[in-house]
Amino acid sequence: MKKFFFVSIILSFFSLIWSFFPKKALATEKINKFGIHILEPSDLEKAQELVNSSGGDWGWVTIVIRDDDLNHDKWQKFMDNCREKHLIPIVRIATHVEGSYWVKPKVEDVQKWTNFLSSLNWPTENKYVIIFNEPNQAKEWNGEINPKEYARILSEFSDKFHSLDSKFLILNSGFDLAAPNGKETMDALKFMEKMNEEVTNVFEKIDAWASHSYPNHGYLGKPWETGRTSVRGYEWELSILKNNFKIKKDLPVLITETGWPKIDKKTKGKYKKYYDEIAVAAYLKNAYENVWLKDNKVKAVTPFVLNYPGELFYDFSWLDKNGQPFLQYNIIKSLPKENWWPKQEEKFEIKSLFLPSFLPVNTIYRGNLILKNTGQSILGERGETEIPAKVKGDLEVSNLKLNKNNLIKPGETVKIEFSIKSGKIPGEFSFSWGNLPEQKIKVFPPSILYQAKYNFWEKVVLKIREIFNF
Repeated sequence: MKKFFFVSIILSFFSLIWSFFPKKALATEKINKFGIHILEPSDLEKAQELVNSSGGDWGWVTIVIRDDDLNHDKWQKFMDNCREKHLIPIVRIATHVEGSYWVKPKVEDVQKWTNFLSSLNWPTENKYVIIFNEPNQAKEWNGEINPKEYARILSEFSDKFHSLDSKFLILNSGFDLAAPNGKETMDALKFMEKMNEEVTNVFEKIDAWASHSYPNHGYLGKPWETGRTSVRGYEWELSILKNNFKIKKDLPVLITETGWPKIDKKTKGKYKKYYDEIAVAAYLKNAYENVWLKDNKVKAVTPFVLNYPGELFYDFSWLDKNGQPFLQYNIIKSLPKENWWPKQEEKFEIKSLFLPSFLPVNTIYRGNLILKNTGQSILGERGETEIPAKVKGDLEVSNLKLNKNNLIKPGETVKIEFSIKSGKIPGEFSFSWGNLPEQKIKVFPPSILYQAKYNFWEKVVLKIREIFNF
């Protein structure tokens, strides 16, 4: 009994000491967290200037794709432009507006969305998809509030996207964290509870958390405030996921909407209650420097919205009606940013390759092949691209090298030279480059060559050998 008591004391002591050490955080890879919410692909240039400024690279853009705008050429061009401008897209799927409401999505719509989004060549390995928007607002759900229906949709969409491609990272819709219970809105916690009642552990099905961490109420919060209606609203959401729903994942956070509306000195009326342009710029800078950039859980912040010249959201716009930046644009543009490179899938396809059916021993064959870029990266963008040769047998095969000044975009082809040198040992040998298909070639000694019956190509080779005496 005394021994048990002593052991208990020791364990308690170490538990107490351990509690003073910081808990292990999420992966702390340095990434460029800066992003912006855009409405049109034409806004990519201004977005790039903002989020990849001051030493940064590969910032983020959140954009909405509606179900009545599934134009493959348009959105593939968008993905290609993101690739060239080093922007990581966060795609929020949406239905379309009829009257005063967004049409309610259906579970069976999942096939349409998986088919379309998987048909696009994304610029990065991870493909971020948000499943609709703020369903705890009736206007986003055809005038209804139906958390159980949204839970089934989120579950089904997550399952289907994951079964198709594990690189699809599925995010929940951001919730309106300031919404009360009423006819037109439902409290976010109540909405999440009803979701979990309908589909147990529904939040375990997602890969990252989308948060609308606005400085509420009335967009008049300060960047140093805390709680569910602050720029730290995501912290409250994560605590609910852990404490109320006991989810085991440490979900990374993408703040896909946030920011302060402002008074434009050129406008009047309803904008008077908001902060002025100088205060908004200062508050955004404070939020980045003292909250979001310091929190390893936050992977991206895309404030709403880069460019909205219309009246509805003009007070949130970072550009004025002439496309000129407000102060907040220039202030955030000036903040130092991380230079990093997200993972991209590198894939190639041989479109044309000629190999002789045999080689004599101690012979060098020089040839070329046509290689097509079927991956996500722009070959040559990060310097010289080299695909290593893998050889089985007595052969020397050169690596495939692409000059760093030769940029090959996905879908484009390039001609690359190579050489094969046979050794002293005859036989059938195989080789390949990287993950490209395996090639085979026979190496014969001279005695065999002169005794065999040759096809046309082999006769040509032998004739050349005769002429050049090799």
